[in-house]
Amino acid sequence: MNLLAVEMRRALHRRVVWVLILIALVGCTFAGVVGFLSSTGKTIAELHTNGGAHPAVLTDWWGQAEGDSAVTIAATFLLIGGFFAGAAVAGAEWRAGTITTVLTWEPRRVRLNFSRTAACGILAFAISFALQVVFLASFLPAVFANGSTAGADGGWWTALGLAMARSSLLTAVAAMLAVGLATLGRNTAFALAAVFAWIAVIEGLIRGLRPGWAQYLWGENLATTLGWGQLENAEFTRGPVLALLTLVAYTAVVLVAATVAFQRRDIAGGA
Repeated sequence: MNLLAVEMRRALHRRVVWVLILIALVGCTFAGVVGFLSSTGKTIAELHTNGGAHPAVLTDWWGQAEGDSAVTIAATFLLIGGFFAGAAVAGAEWRAGTITTVLTWEPRRVRLNFSRTAACGILAFAISFALQVVFLASFLPAVFANGSTAGADGGWWTALGLAMARSSLLTAVAAMLAVGLATLGRNTAFALAAVFAWIAVIEGLIRGLRPGWAQYLWGENLATTLGWGQLENAEFTRGPVLALLTLVAYTAVVLVAATVAFQRRDIAGGA
């Protein structure tokens, strides 16, 4: 536990983490202003033009209207930010050459790698949840001044909280996956290039050439887990529990490979 706490403090000392948090806070402020201005002087029907959701309507934050909800939009950016932060935290050790110093202090490599990965995951979950609270709170002036809170009963608040927790969990998974990839490649760029190539290129090709394999892809499983239900218009049936387990299994494979590589690598020789 002491090593885990140390790794969490070391991660929080990375400038990139605070830069990403600052960018997120600026984005939350901007979104709140846009939400208020775009809802001023409009009726609820006008806010729902073309069946879309609007954050000035409280129940549009999650699950009530068509289109992207506020939680879904936040989750997209948090996944990207969590992955980048995890890759930067792990990759910085290799770029700065401080990995040998850390191993002098804690020579048990498996324990060190596990603690570093877990620390990034825990921080990603906590920061993600806190940023979602700030993001949604930025829309409260628009809700109270121009929108509506109708339909926001206890069940809806529970569903919102669970959706935020799932988004935070997926952000934590993304951060830990990034740590694993950055450890394998010994730099941040490798992790970023690997995930971009897989998500943007390889998965796109698989969807086009082998549609039946879509149920095994990262994108479909992420969407199923976040929405916690069967994807609409999907040509396959896949429950959210299985989708979440699939993501965890994929991440675990990368983390095991990264741990084995870290344990066997000749750090001093740079091999």
